[in-house]
Amino acid sequence: MSINWNTIIGPQVLVDSKKAKRNIKRMQEKAVAAEVALRPHFKTHQSVSIGKWFGNPATTPIAVSSADMARMFASAGWQDILIAIPLNPRALPAYNRLASEVTLGLTIESMAALSTVERIQNPVDVYIEVDAGYGRTGISWRQHELIAQILTHARNVPHVRQLGLLLHAGNSYNARGDIGIAEIHHESLQRLQELLPHLPDAETLRISVGDTPTCSRMHEFPGADEIRPGNYVFYDWQQQRIGACEWSDVALALACPIIGIYPERGEVVVHGGAVHFSKDWASVDGKPVFGQVVHQTKSGWGGPIQGAQLIGVSQEHGKVRVPDAMLKELSLSDLLVIVPAHSCLVMSAFHGECVVI
Repeated sequence: MSINWNTIIGPQVLVDSKKAKRNIKRMQEKAVAAEVALRPHFKTHQSVSIGKWFGNPATTPIAVSSADMARMFASAGWQDILIAIPLNPRALPAYNRLASEVTLGLTIESMAALSTVERIQNPVDVYIEVDAGYGRTGISWRQHELIAQILTHARNVPHVRQLGLLLHAGNSYNARGDIGIAEIHHESLQRLQELLPHLPDAETLRISVGDTPTCSRMHEFPGADEIRPGNYVFYDWQQQRIGACEWSDVALALACPIIGIYPERGEVVVHGGAVHFSKDWASVDGKPVFGQVVHQTKSGWGGPIQGAQLIGVSQEHGKVRVPDAMLKELSLSDLLVIVPAHSCLVMSAFHGECVVI
């Protein structure tokens, strides 16, 4: 399918549906081969229409990152929704309504959070988040007694339907190549195995694990019942740089018009800044870079243009370093197609709106 570049005023998110659907199918096949369920994390795309590429909403379990996001997808027909972020007591009314309509899973990491679960009036699944090394949220895998205590109390809550453990090896984003990603993967699952013998009725727990790098590169998930990747639908520059995907897998880019040309410093400025790309970055030679310029094609984009990178962002402006030969050919209003460092934040910035090609 060709794209009419002349209709883009910009900045505009572009999604290559062929690549994205291929990424979706590949992960579905991997889950089947590994004998685990697949619960894609929909915070990456935040789009009802794209969500339907994953399968029938009524039979596709998903993860989300807020009660509002859960509401959006529940209203569109999804029936099995895990809110994979620690419970927010202020969202109790939203949780209670959702639990009356769908199979709702909540994530907790303390006894205080469990007290909020006790106030919900409808059946819910409860997952205790375990920190196996990422260091963001969750209870350390070393705190056997605390995790066991919360599980024991949760089993006495009448409307808690399923209990489980949730792990997110987000430290895999700092790995490099299959070897580095495998080290994080094996370390995380080994720590889970160290924890389980200390927990009551561990065999009844549902184990949910996942992050895009490990789910993309690894083929076995011992001890897990389901995997929970999200970014794999689009991938991005970070994922390509760490070896989680190839350039041919990247299914999202931004088209940004050039609004300034500065030959004296080897740069152009595009209309496309932090409110479009976010301020997530990849490290290149020890410096932050926010996106990689790629070749524009009739049907979308190709591989990277060496030496052409988004090196700075303010609110609406993006500074792009370009090679001298390329700079001589550029004019005001030309479009640059840029793969962002992090596709999830781009789609969040655009509220799930994009041009599908």
